[in-house]
Amino acid sequence: MLRTGLVATVLGLLGGFLGVWLGLTFLAGGPAVETNFHDLVHEDLVLTQHQEAAIAMLEREFATQRANDEARMSSARHVLAETLLRDQALSADVTRAAADIHQAMGDLQLETLSHILAMRAELDPDQRVEFDRHLARALDAAD
Repeated sequence: MLRTGLVATVLGLLGGFLGVWLGLTFLAGGPAVETNFHDLVHEDLVLTQHQEAAIAMLEREFATQRANDEARMSSARHVLAETLLRDQALSADVTRAAADIHQAMGDLQLETLSHILAMRAELDPDQRVEFDRHLARALDAAD
């Protein structure tokens, strides 16, 4: 009976983590917002050659950092699953493993915000107005 309860708990926790990940990946608008900003910057704003080159460099750097953070999240999820299945309890190791996932997610979020601000810094004042309008809509902060 105890083993059945532990298995149910483990499966419930894994299902919960999977649900959060799916929600963040497919429902939270992460990639769509990024695509919208890419479209805005490259299609709606008229950029100079200097701006295009600077933003392209920023995008390459961010793509590398994002891939590293996503690999960290994947590794952390793997460690969490192994730890949870091993401990079959909300142990200190399980808590640390969950914290590692959140740290990687938080790092990616901060790096994304830094990337957005770095792109914004390459724009002229008129372009920034349009960029800010788009950013406010993406973050549900529009007037």
